Amino acid sequence: MNKVKEIIDTAKSEDRNVLTEFESKELIKSLDLPITEQILVGEDEGFEGVKKACSTIGYPVVMKLIAEDVVHKSDVGAVKLNIGDEDDAKSAFDELMKIESQAKKSISVQEMAKEPVAEIIVGSLQDAQFGPTVMFGIGGVLVEVMEDVSFRIAPINDFDADEMVHEIKGFKILDGYRGKPPADLDSIKHVLKEISELVYEHQEISEMDLNPVFAYEDGLKIVDARIILNN
Repeated sequence: MNKVKEIIDTAKSEDRNVLTEFESKELIKSLDLPITEQILVGEDEGFEGVKKACSTIGYPVVMKLIAEDVVHKSDVGAVKLNIGDEDDAKSAFDELMKIESQAKKSISVQEMAKEPVAEIIVGSLQDAQFGPTVMFGIGGVLVEVMEDVSFRIAPINDFDADEMVHEIKGFKILDGYRGKPPADLDSIKHVLKEISELVYEHQEISEMDLNPVFAYEDGLKIVDARIILNN
């Protein structure tokens, strides 16, 4: 987990306790967990840098503004989806760069993930009494509405992961719903175990949200990530 320590140490050296989405996903990627492919383009690289990144990843892409003081990106229009060509990319770039921010700006160009069977959330929280915990539930925009999650104290084993997945009320969404195929439960349980191990080994991670995680019939993709460190 040298990459994990490197990313955490970099943030701490800059007196930051909130990792950027790009950093958070790179940290998760270092665990050999599947994230949507991403390339970070600095503001000084301009649209030429964005155009090159789009070409490398391949259209369609997603473009997100990365700035320290822009946390809830969707609320301020800092996420542009389904960018299909260079003209779309230029329009998205211009709109993203107009968003107000006092921090250094970058653009994260990302793979546009295919539609999932279900969107899930995997997270963690350092509990004052129990220490590191891991959380699972139905994710995406429904997470705050449904409030349907399960928790365990980290680290967890196969039995714990299986219980977490099956005990949420929304399990039927994962088990094949309205003609959709069932989600790959083994991949979900693998992510739960890996994240539980991460937060147990690195208790300087105060909070973590992987949301949404796109669950497929075969595998999954972590689309967005947020990691907060202890002060």
